[in-house]
Amino acid sequence: MPEPGPGTEVAAAVNGDPREHRVIRPGGARLARPRATWPASEPDFDQDFDAQAFTQLYSKLAATMSASQTVSAGHDSLLSLMLPGSYVEQNLDPTDDATQYLLSSLLNPTLACSWIVRRGAATVSDVYESILNGKETPDVHLSPEQKRKLDDATALLYEPDGEPTAFYAEYLEDSLAYLTALDAFEQAEATASNGGPPVPPEIRRDLDAAAARWREHGHLYDVDRALATISELEALEPELYWRQLARRYRDSTRYTKQDSVYQHTESIPPYPRWFDDEGWTSFHFDERDITNQDRSGGVGVGDCCCCCQDGVRPAAYGGFHSTATDFSAGLRLPAGAPTKFVLAVKLRRVEIMRPWLDPLVLRSRAWRWYPASPTYGVVVCSGGNLPGSVVPTGVMPMLPTTALVARDLEIDWSGGGKLAAAMAQSQTLGQDLRFGPFLLSRATISDGHISAPDPQLFGFLSELLPRSPDPDLRLPWPRH
Repeated sequence: MPEPGPGTEVAAAVNGDPREHRVIRPGGARLARPRATWPASEPDFDQDFDAQAFTQLYSKLAATMSASQTVSAGHDSLLSLMLPGSYVEQNLDPTDDATQYLLSSLLNPTLACSWIVRRGAATVSDVYESILNGKETPDVHLSPEQKRKLDDATALLYEPDGEPTAFYAEYLEDSLAYLTALDAFEQAEATASNGGPPVPPEIRRDLDAAAARWREHGHLYDVDRALATISELEALEPELYWRQLARRYRDSTRYTKQDSVYQHTESIPPYPRWFDDEGWTSFHFDERDITNQDRSGGVGVGDCCCCCQDGVRPAAYGGFHSTATDFSAGLRLPAGAPTKFVLAVKLRRVEIMRPWLDPLVLRSRAWRWYPASPTYGVVVCSGGNLPGSVVPTGVMPMLPTTALVARDLEIDWSGGGKLAAAMAQSQTLGQDLRFGPFLLSRATISDGHISAPDPQLFGFLSELLPRSPDPDLRLPWPRH
């Protein structure tokens, strides 16, 4: 089952000032963050390019994706960057089981709650299957009126096999178009706030037009009401509900020719359209952003030492790196006028669609582990409070909902000394090169310029999960 939309608060958010549109994005309304200045009281804390650039690059990417903090009135969202990213091959046959297996593996990792992608041992489907097989449910039932309401809402959004209806598909398509327009607006606003040009009027108009289309053509209000009904009632007829979930999971199970098992996973846009010319957001990052970008609340999440709290710079993450060498020493921000540095890249959101998964299970308080289950006692998510520095743990503390793809990366700099020659030599030796999350192994490198047009996956947006399992003790549970 595809993940629900942003929620019932969306309907109110798409009316009025475009500056308020961002509140419908996972992550909620932006909170002001301190500027990323380094404390003068730390003599060993170099104000170098590596440390500052990665933090600020992450922060502007998070602002562009409206995940610039970790507090919201709805679901919390966290941006996690890959170090490095991975190239995405084009022109694969989407009907081939090897391609489908590859995409399922690519889009279904379990991730630790961290600003850097740290993959777990299991996949999302592994964790979900363990819940389907090992859960215990309370003895509760829907009234006839509740069952009618649930059946109507479900029929509006889902086909019997769990795929979205045409009605819901229009909502999902228009929501992605809106989020793409919002990305462009957020990126332009962050650039303007950091001393760049003002937000172009056409970007505001595009955002308003996308909001209006989502509201009218995308059935925004009707879908949000149906999602709220399903969320409220679905688990209160457990025997039927869990039987349907098991059938959907079974129907989405596939096998490769080598007998590898995977769950069929889709996306919006579908894989062949990941490489279309439309749907990309132009992202710009330069020395003004390095100096002025507000620090994201996600910086340092999941590190043993949080760089935004303890002054530990993320030098191991940012700047120019290879598998053998840290090139950052050749490119620094001196006191006074900054070194010229400009990064331009196109970004695309790929919304992950899992027809075999009902994400409400991961928030439901109407199941617990059966005492004889081999997974009894396993913590799916411990729950947490990121503003209070309590980072959730467990086998799946957050659910990846959006994959982030980049292409047409261009980097220009001055003051890098022998940086280009060192990078070219490392490239000749077959070493992986990157700048922050962006892979440069296939890039063309000259003195002061890098061009990397190939598409690559560089990170995920994930929904932070509550404590799970967390059975409601007021429900009538079986006695053992």
